[in-house]
Amino acid sequence: MKIAKLLLLLELLVLISCNKDYSSSKNDYSKLINQKLDQVSKSSLKLQEKQEILQDAYNLANEQEDDIRNKNLLEISYQFLKLRDSVAFLTINKKVRKLSADSNDSLSLAMAYWDLGNYYHTTNIEDSAYFYYNNAQKLYALVGNEFNSGRLLLNMAMIQKNIKDYTGSEVTTTNAITLLKPLHKNKQLYSAYNNLGIVFNELEEFDKALNYYEEAQNYLEKSERADKFPSIWNNIGVVLHNKKQFDKANDYYNKALNYRKDLANVDPELYAMLLDNQAYNRLRAGEKKEILEQLQKSLQIRKKHRFIPGIVINQLHLAEYFIKNSDTISAIHYASQAKELSMQTSNTRDLINSLIFLSHVKKDSSLFYTRKVLNISDSLQKHERSVRNKFARIHFETNEYISETERLNQRIFRISLITLGILLIFILLYIIKDQRSKNKLIRQKESANQEIYNLILAQQKYFEEGREKEKQHISRELHDGILGKLFGVRLSLDSLNERDEVESKKKRFHYIEEIQKIAEEIRLISHKLNKNSIVDVDFKTVLEELIKNQHQGVDFQLQMENSIFWEDIGNDIKINIYRIIQEAINNIHRHSKATKAKIEIRKNKKKIILHIRDNGVGFNSDESKTGIGLKNMKDRSLNIDGHFSIKSGPQGTLIKITINIKNEK
Repeated sequence: MKIAKLLLLLELLVLISCNKDYSSSKNDYSKLINQKLDQVSKSSLKLQEKQEILQDAYNLANEQEDDIRNKNLLEISYQFLKLRDSVAFLTINKKVRKLSADSNDSLSLAMAYWDLGNYYHTTNIEDSAYFYYNNAQKLYALVGNEFNSGRLLLNMAMIQKNIKDYTGSEVTTTNAITLLKPLHKNKQLYSAYNNLGIVFNELEEFDKALNYYEEAQNYLEKSERADKFPSIWNNIGVVLHNKKQFDKANDYYNKALNYRKDLANVDPELYAMLLDNQAYNRLRAGEKKEILEQLQKSLQIRKKHRFIPGIVINQLHLAEYFIKNSDTISAIHYASQAKELSMQTSNTRDLINSLIFLSHVKKDSSLFYTRKVLNISDSLQKHERSVRNKFARIHFETNEYISETERLNQRIFRISLITLGILLIFILLYIIKDQRSKNKLIRQKESANQEIYNLILAQQKYFEEGREKEKQHISRELHDGILGKLFGVRLSLDSLNERDEVESKKKRFHYIEEIQKIAEEIRLISHKLNKNSIVDVDFKTVLEELIKNQHQGVDFQLQMENSIFWEDIGNDIKINIYRIIQEAINNIHRHSKATKAKIEIRKNKKKIILHIRDNGVGFNSDESKTGIGLKNMKDRSLNIDGHFSIKSGPQGTLIKITINIKNEK
């Protein structure tokens, strides 16, 4: 044992040295645990060595994270179950169930319940096995795993058959078939129909039993489990024996025994059962040849492999053989052995059969054995009734749980719908309120833009009015002052015309003509200055004033087509064009380092095209898309159904905006 421990320690050290990050990563424990589980599966190791390896694996698993640890613990507990180490299995299984419940891991919890059901089934504690199978089946049904749910129903049906709850077993088996048939699980369907055959044989409905066995054979052929044919033929032989069709039963027993030559080595339990059943069938048919030898051969095989239930049946068949051959002592001997072994193993069915046999053979003790049979039968009936009631309670509680779960799910669904409806109403109200606020802001913005534009126009108008007043003043000065003086000079010159010198007359006449010309010119200027005392301010003038006011080292040029009638274009378009140009001018001053910039506006059918160019250093348009200036220009373009584009490079920047005119008069 010390050598084994030393080898395990060396193995652990080698594995740790092969993995440098072993101590830093707990997930690496899984590899080591899997290796240990593989070791346990080797048949060469002794039981104690396997237990020690599993204990090491358990210690490693406890160092892992909860989700990984739980799966490894589940596998370790299953291996302990296979080794029949009930203490270790129950301890680890309990831990797995707690971890699974805490982490809401339904699948791991279902597997833990399944293993626990298997444990109680192997220890013949059928009510506990049924309870845990039922718990596992309920969890698999909840997560929609129909295959495992059907398998567990089949396990539960077989337990019900064992405690003679034949009606319950039939119902549960039918439920299992309903789940397994659509999945085409032929192996499990064979077991289900085989179980129904056994149930109806016990109910002495032999024809139904044969029909179910026939169905089981069909699924057995599809399942490719040829090794199970002798078993189903044995069951059919039993039904035919019960129907007293001994020849047909014997044919099936022969068919099963001759199916394969190595049956005695491959499945000694089934081989011994076939020998015993065939010999007993021949005994009931009235044959005598080689029956004793066949019964004794079967008994030897069963004793060698300790097939206890089979030994009891064999002894009862031998007792019946000897009584038929008038050997009462041997008959009582085998019947008494069957009785003792039945009592030791709590095999009440065969205990009753042995007591009934003894009551017929031992006439002096007939009353004693009969009373015992009655007492045991009453006790057995009470026990079976109690177990059936327990199963019924489990079914009732399961149905109640399912109904309650469905009610809770429906309630949660209704609450979810109501909550969703209320949430949608609040969202709609918020959207409506938000949209109203946005519309209000848009109207306020439009109103503010209109006011700004009107203020710009008013300011320009006041400027023009001041200029017109100045022009009128100059006009009056020219008309009333200069013209008056010139008129006086002209009169003086006219008076000089009375002199007769030819030369003087010529000069005077010349001066007078010049003065008239000057007067006429001044009159024309005066009329021009006084023409249209108040001019209408247009959009072009506003833009020209904006350009004129730029004095920061950039030479701005404005080029506009005269064919654009701005009076026919909506104020919202003009306001946004003005703001875009204004924003572009600001950006040119701040960032471009340009010396020249040109603003060009032209019209093409129902579109106004605005180009703004500069000869600055440019910028990366992809990186600057989030800038507030460019965003404002783009948003303003969208507001007036325009398309905004920008190209920039080392040679300068070009902003192009194309605006669709929909409201042109």
